[in-house]
Amino acid sequence: MFKYAKIINQQTGLCEVGVGTNSAFYSSIGMVKQDVKKSDIDGNWYLSEKCPQKAEEQKLSEAKIIKQAENTRLAKLAVENGHVVFKGAEFETNAQTVGDLTATMLLIQASGLETYLWLSKDDQSISLSIEDFGTLGGLIAEFKNTIWQEKYIAYKSAIEQAETLETVENIVIEY
Repeated sequence: MFKYAKIINQQTGLCEVGVGTNSAFYSSIGMVKQDVKKSDIDGNWYLSEKCPQKAEEQKLSEAKIIKQAENTRLAKLAVENGHVVFKGAEFETNAQTVGDLTATMLLIQASGLETYLWLSKDDQSISLSIEDFGTLGGLIAEFKNTIWQEKYIAYKSAIEQAETLETVENIVIEY
């Protein structure tokens, strides 16, 4: 791209570039319109023909790392913000709820209670038995398994198998 620039280092082609539109000012400080490019290695501007750029393999590798980090982040969010439906009510799948369910189930066992009143995510009071807690725990485990063992792995495989930067960038991760 053509911008007002002044060459700082003839050997490397490193330039100082004007980013505004005041051509009179840039001319007054010794800049002339030149074909320059910004390096994706160090972020500096160079004459286009001398501009150091990352190899395509490195760009692809870095894009895969970034996309996989996005996959992990979104999978964790899906578990943290997810829910399952049991007895017509919604139950959260996050670690806090799982811990609370486990503690309550142990309380029921230790105290000999038949049921325990639980407030669901959607504010329904639900009477749950020890068997209900077990069933609910199984539903939450199944939900998490679907996220981590099916969806996460499928996205991870697609990322690993991508052969071009464009392919990686076109992977849309939705949980």
